[in-house]
Amino acid sequence: VGDLESRRIGPRSRLWSEPCMVEAGAWEFDQTEAYLKAAEDIAGKYVWGVYDILLLPPSFPYGGMENPCLTFVTPTLLAGDRSLTNVVAHEIAHSWTGNLVTCQTWEHFWLNEGFDVYLERKMLGRLTGDPIFDLHKDMGKVTLWKTVLH
Repeated sequence: VGDLESRRIGPRSRLWSEPCMVEAGAWEFDQTEAYLKAAEDIAGKYVWGVYDILLLPPSFPYGGMENPCLTFVTPTLLAGDRSLTNVVAHEIAHSWTGNLVTCQTWEHFWLNEGFDVYLERKMLGRLTGDPIFDLHKDMGKVTLWKTVLH
């Protein structure tokens, strides 16, 4: 598998990584429990038990990829200021819309992502206040309009 170490980042979470990135990853993602609690307040109990994060090598091509109990993240999220941790909030949202409840076919996969973005933004708003929620909402509107108009 590789040379992995872990650090506890919450009562039900660990950060797993190669030794050279484990401390930076643990610091960057130490708000994971707050995201889980915010999601539970909105969507109900987290049913998967543990929520660990595996910080993969730089060749991992996505920001994040959720799986029940374990999310894969790219080290490009290690900004050093926790400014990109909303990706983890999004992947946590998949614990409800995507893993717990999902569409029957890929035809309506957009519903999973739509509900995930909604839950992610609600979580961020709950944790950081209305200005951050409004910022993400407004950025989403701009992206939507650009997509629809092109």
